[in-house]
Amino acid sequence: MSKKKSYMDNENILAEGFFNKLKKLLKLSPKEQKVLKKNKSFMASFKSLGKATSELEDAINQDLKRLGKKPIKLDKYELSDFT
Repeated sequence: MSKKKSYMDNENILAEGFFNKLKKLLKLSPKEQKVLKKNKSFMASFKSLGKATSELEDAINQDLKRLGKKPIKLDKYELSDFT
């Protein structure tokens, strides 16, 4: 059997669909951004997303270090990324 070529970017697999869909879903105006920034539960969840991204980056880099490969750097998310 022949192997099918995957066109998905393995280096950026998290951002290849989920965050693009989330960005399209939110499409916030500047006024709506200000309202969300004042919402404590939303901002706590948003900060949790950033912390989870950092933890994922650390876990991946630990495994890559053991394999002798180059570490990766994941972008930190900001509210303006989703507008």
